[in-house]
Amino acid sequence: MARARKVTGPVVGLDVGTTLMKVAEVRPGKEGVQVSAVGVAPTPEGVIDESGYIQDPQALGQAIRQLLSQAGISTKHVVTSIPGQSALVVRVIEMPKMSPAELDKSMAWEVERHIPFAAQGDVVTDYAVVERPDADPNDPNMEVLLAAAQQDVVDTVVKALFAAQLEPVAIDVQVLATARTIIGLQREKYQGKTVVLLNIGATATDMGVFSGGVLRLPRSIPIAGNHFTQAIVDSLAYRVEGADPRERFAHAEKLKREYAAVLLERLGPAGASPTYAADMGAATGLIDFSQPSPPGMVDFSAGYGEPTFDVGEEQPAEPEPSAQPEPTPPAPVEPEETDPMRIEVFDAIAPILGDFLAEVRRSLEFYRGRAQDGRIDEIVLCGGTARMKNLDKFLSQELGILVSVADPLSHQETLVRRYSAPYLQEVAPVMTVAIGLAIRDMID
Repeated sequence: MARARKVTGPVVGLDVGTTLMKVAEVRPGKEGVQVSAVGVAPTPEGVIDESGYIQDPQALGQAIRQLLSQAGISTKHVVTSIPGQSALVVRVIEMPKMSPAELDKSMAWEVERHIPFAAQGDVVTDYAVVERPDADPNDPNMEVLLAAAQQDVVDTVVKALFAAQLEPVAIDVQVLATARTIIGLQREKYQGKTVVLLNIGATATDMGVFSGGVLRLPRSIPIAGNHFTQAIVDSLAYRVEGADPRERFAHAEKLKREYAAVLLERLGPAGASPTYAADMGAATGLIDFSQPSPPGMVDFSAGYGEPTFDVGEEQPAEPEPSAQPEPTPPAPVEPEETDPMRIEVFDAIAPILGDFLAEVRRSLEFYRGRAQDGRIDEIVLCGGTARMKNLDKFLSQELGILVSVADPLSHQETLVRRYSAPYLQEVAPVMTVAIGLAIRDMID
């Protein structure tokens, strides 16, 4: 368990996605960190576009306030991240070794080389030298982690936080926050190992390869939960009700949550079915605020997805004060489902599974081609789609690597009394970023 630094009090981690908002209140404790409250709710429609740009900061701020109230969170200090991928760039770049002063001058040129948008006065950047324990002291080069975001995107994030009456501490990088939760809170388990973190969101999948706890390769995969939902819309048009495209998508989302699974027995010996053969298709934060700033939970019981439905249904029973969520061991592979609807949904999403597998495989091969060791010990899935039945087994079978689903609420003391242990287990995979943001200054 990671030891906590001396922090004045609790911090809220806020992870706002294009589909879901997630919050976690974390407190520093004597033996580590304590998760004291969590909350999940749909992102209001229309306030964030598909690229992650906040269209209506005031409306988003009001929705965040409501989520905090529902979760029983009164803490004002918050760490958040940039929603979406197009406005944020994270790179690990190689440069000649130089002094901090020389690096500061050189990074102005490097920023222009590595970001896809204009850098003159419109970009906020942060960087840090990557310190590797196994680095060759005679190597003339060093690696630098660079993060850059568009200024107007950062401004809208801050406006939304102020509208929620929160005091921003930092805007951080999601892939680093995920690593704090998965690796930082389980250091003994992952010590000396190479771990791949796949955070499957609604519109994109954040991928990070970490070796010895250090980021070696960040990447965004343009396939995620909404692509599976759209495949159901396209393939099962007669099953998807509603004349409005949004209604049809919402109905397909419900079908995905209820029926989507990787039916392993429909795949061939190498994991690919006859129909889908071949391939089945160290920075601490981006912004610090040194001065004080101006002044219904999601029902996951029906399935795993990124819900867009009524948030008032889930009313988990309050557990006893001493109750702790017990991690559930992986279930054995079950015989192939015979439900015709489950088979139809699987056939609809199978090409997307193939594309996703191909993207992950290419990224792993790229890492292996540039790493000295090239060993990969484990892949950890998080995000709503991580809970798709047998997705972990499918990827493990195809890639020959251990694959697990994140359960961040079992890695440290959890004192969430507002919701039941089964509900917390359901939402755990989507809480990795929010928890990692909250513990930014609590663990080494």
